[in-house]
Amino acid sequence: MDEKKPSVASNALNYGLITGAVLIVYSLLLYIANLYMNKSLGYISYLFLLGGMVWGTLEYRKKAANGFLTYGQAFTSCFLIGLIAGILGAVYMFIFAQFINPGLINEIIDQARVSMQGKNLTDDQIETALDYTRKFTSPILMMIFGFILYAIISAILGLLAAIFLKKPDPNATASSL
Repeated sequence: MDEKKPSVASNALNYGLITGAVLIVYSLLLYIANLYMNKSLGYISYLFLLGGMVWGTLEYRKKAANGFLTYGQAFTSCFLIGLIAGILGAVYMFIFAQFINPGLINEIIDQARVSMQGKNLTDDQIETALDYTRKFTSPILMMIFGFILYAIISAILGLLAAIFLKKPDPNATASSL
Protein backbone atom coordinates (compact mmCIF):
# COMPACT_ATOMS: atom_id res chain seq x y z
CA MET A 1 0.00 0.00 0.00
CA ASP A 2 1.28 3.45 -0.91
CA GLU A 3 2.14 5.55 2.13
CA LYS A 4 0.86 9.13 2.01
CA LYS A 5 3.71 11.63 1.96
CA PRO A 6 3.47 14.48 4.45
CA SER A 7 3.29 18.04 3.16
CA VAL A 8 5.93 20.52 4.24
CA ALA A 9 3.30 22.28 6.38
CA SER A 10 2.16 19.14 8.22
CA ASN A 11 5.76 18.07 8.76
CA ALA A 12 6.63 21.55 10.04
CA LEU A 13 3.65 21.50 12.38
CA ASN A 14 4.73 18.17 13.90
CA TYR A 15 8.39 19.08 14.33
CA GLY A 16 7.61 22.68 15.27
CA LEU A 17 5.40 21.48 18.11
CA ILE A 18 8.05 19.01 19.25
CA THR A 19 10.76 21.68 19.09
CA GLY A 20 8.57 24.20 20.90
CA ALA A 21 7.84 21.65 23.62
CA VAL A 22 11.57 20.98 24.05
CA LEU A 23 12.22 24.72 24.33
CA ILE A 24 9.51 25.06 26.97
CA VAL A 25 10.85 22.12 28.99
CA TYR A 26 14.36 23.60 28.81
CA SER A 27 13.04 26.96 29.97
CA LEU A 28 11.17 25.36 32.85
CA LEU A 29 14.29 23.44 33.89
CA LEU A 30 16.22 26.72 33.95
CA TYR A 31 13.46 28.26 36.05
CA ILE A 32 13.41 25.35 38.52
CA ALA A 33 17.21 25.56 38.83
CA ASN A 34 16.90 29.36 39.29
CA LEU A 35 19.09 29.92 36.22
CA TYR A 36 16.43 31.50 33.99
CA MET A 37 18.02 34.96 34.13
CA ASN A 38 21.38 33.60 32.90
CA LYS A 39 21.71 34.90 29.34
CA SER A 40 24.46 32.46 28.39
CA LEU A 41 22.28 29.47 29.21
CA GLY A 42 19.42 31.12 27.34
CA TYR A 43 21.43 31.02 24.13
CA ILE A 44 21.50 27.22 24.32
CA SER A 45 17.82 27.30 23.40
CA TYR A 46 18.87 28.40 19.91
CA LEU A 47 20.79 25.14 19.58
CA PHE A 48 17.60 23.26 20.42
CA LEU A 49 15.76 25.36 17.83
CA LEU A 50 18.39 24.63 15.18
CA GLY A 51 18.39 20.93 16.12
CA GLY A 52 14.62 20.73 15.72
CA MET A 53 14.77 22.51 12.37
CA VAL A 54 17.49 20.21 11.05
CA TRP A 55 15.86 17.04 12.40
CA GLY A 56 12.44 17.93 10.99
CA THR A 57 13.84 18.91 7.60
CA LEU A 58 15.93 15.74 7.33
CA GLU A 59 12.84 13.67 8.14
CA TYR A 60 10.84 15.61 5.53
CA ARG A 61 13.58 15.06 2.95
CA LYS A 62 13.65 11.34 3.73
CA LYS A 63 9.89 10.71 3.85
CA ALA A 64 8.29 13.20 1.48
CA ALA A 65 10.88 14.29 -1.00
CA ASN A 66 12.40 10.91 -1.91
CA GLY A 67 15.70 11.98 -0.36
CA PHE A 68 15.98 15.20 -2.37
CA LEU A 69 15.31 18.84 -1.49
CA THR A 70 16.03 22.09 -3.22
CA TYR A 71 17.49 24.94 -1.21
CA GLY A 72 14.09 26.66 -1.21
CA GLN A 73 12.29 23.59 0.08
CA ALA A 74 14.89 23.08 2.80
CA PHE A 75 14.61 26.73 3.86
CA THR A 76 10.81 26.59 3.87
CA SER A 77 10.82 23.49 6.04
CA CYS A 78 13.35 24.95 8.50
CA PHE A 79 11.62 28.32 8.68
CA LEU A 80 8.15 26.86 9.24
CA ILE A 81 9.43 24.54 11.98
CA GLY A 82 11.11 27.51 13.67
CA LEU A 83 8.04 29.69 13.24
CA ILE A 84 5.71 27.13 14.84
CA ALA A 85 8.18 26.57 17.69
CA GLY A 86 8.34 30.37 18.03
CA ILE A 87 4.57 30.66 18.32
CA LEU A 88 4.58 28.03 21.05
CA GLY A 89 7.53 29.71 22.76
CA ALA A 90 5.94 33.16 22.62
CA VAL A 91 2.67 31.90 24.12
CA TYR A 92 4.67 30.16 26.82
CA MET A 93 6.56 33.42 27.51
CA PHE A 94 3.25 35.20 28.08
CA ILE A 95 2.02 32.45 30.43
CA PHE A 96 5.37 32.42 32.24
CA ALA A 97 5.49 36.19 32.75
CA GLN A 98 1.80 36.50 33.57
CA PHE A 99 1.15 33.47 35.78
CA ILE A 100 4.20 31.32 36.59
CA ASN A 101 6.58 34.13 37.56
CA PRO A 102 4.67 37.41 37.78
CA GLY A 103 7.75 39.04 39.35
CA LEU A 104 9.77 38.47 36.17
CA ILE A 105 9.31 42.03 34.93
CA ASN A 106 10.67 43.45 38.19
CA GLU A 107 13.64 41.08 37.92
CA ILE A 108 14.29 42.31 34.36
CA ILE A 109 14.13 45.93 35.56
CA ASP A 110 16.51 45.18 38.45
CA GLN A 111 18.93 43.41 36.12
CA ALA A 112 18.81 46.35 33.71
CA ARG A 113 19.50 48.79 36.57
CA VAL A 114 22.54 46.81 37.71
CA SER A 115 23.94 46.60 34.17
CA MET A 116 23.49 50.37 33.63
CA GLN A 117 25.12 51.40 36.90
CA GLY A 118 28.55 50.42 35.63
CA LYS A 119 28.29 52.53 32.47
CA ASN A 120 28.95 56.08 33.78
CA LEU A 121 25.30 57.12 33.42
CA THR A 122 23.65 59.69 35.64
CA ASP A 123 20.76 58.69 37.86
CA ASP A 124 18.37 60.60 35.58
CA GLN A 125 19.64 58.74 32.50
CA ILE A 126 19.25 55.41 34.29
CA GLU A 127 15.69 56.23 35.38
CA THR A 128 14.76 57.37 31.85
CA ALA A 129 16.13 54.14 30.40
CA LEU A 130 14.32 52.07 33.04
CA ASP A 131 11.05 53.88 32.25
CA TYR A 132 11.41 52.78 28.63
CA THR A 133 12.29 49.28 29.76
CA ARG A 134 9.12 49.15 31.88
CA LYS A 135 7.01 50.24 28.88
CA PHE A 136 8.30 47.38 26.75
CA THR A 137 8.25 44.55 29.29
CA SER A 138 4.59 43.74 29.74
CA PRO A 139 3.72 40.05 29.22
CA ILE A 140 1.84 40.88 25.99
CA LEU A 141 4.73 42.88 24.53
CA MET A 142 7.21 40.23 25.62
CA MET A 143 5.12 37.65 23.74
CA ILE A 144 4.96 39.81 20.61
CA PHE A 145 8.66 40.69 20.64
CA GLY A 146 9.51 37.06 21.43
CA PHE A 147 7.58 35.87 18.39
CA ILE A 148 9.25 38.49 16.16
CA LEU A 149 12.66 37.46 17.49
CA TYR A 150 11.90 33.77 16.86
CA ALA A 151 10.76 34.59 13.31
CA ILE A 152 13.98 36.50 12.56
CA ILE A 153 16.22 33.86 14.13
CA SER A 154 14.30 31.08 12.36
CA ALA A 155 14.82 32.85 9.05
CA ILE A 156 18.56 33.28 9.65
CA LEU A 157 19.06 29.72 10.92
CA GLY A 158 16.87 28.40 8.10
CA LEU A 159 18.93 30.20 5.47
CA LEU A 160 22.12 28.75 6.89
CA ALA A 161 20.85 25.24 7.59
CA ALA A 162 19.29 24.94 4.12
CA ILE A 163 22.77 25.21 2.61
CA PHE A 164 23.66 21.90 4.26
CA LEU A 165 20.24 20.24 4.07
CA LYS A 166 19.59 20.70 0.37
CA LYS A 167 20.14 17.69 -1.82
CA PRO A 168 19.30 18.31 -5.45
CA ASP A 169 17.81 15.51 -7.52
CA PRO A 170 20.43 14.65 -10.14
CA ASN A 171 17.65 13.51 -12.50
CA ALA A 172 15.70 16.79 -12.25
CA THR A 173 15.79 19.19 -15.14
CA ALA A 174 17.31 22.63 -14.68
CA SER A 175 13.86 24.27 -14.90
CA SER A 176 12.49 22.27 -11.96
CA LEU A 177 15.37 23.18 -9.64
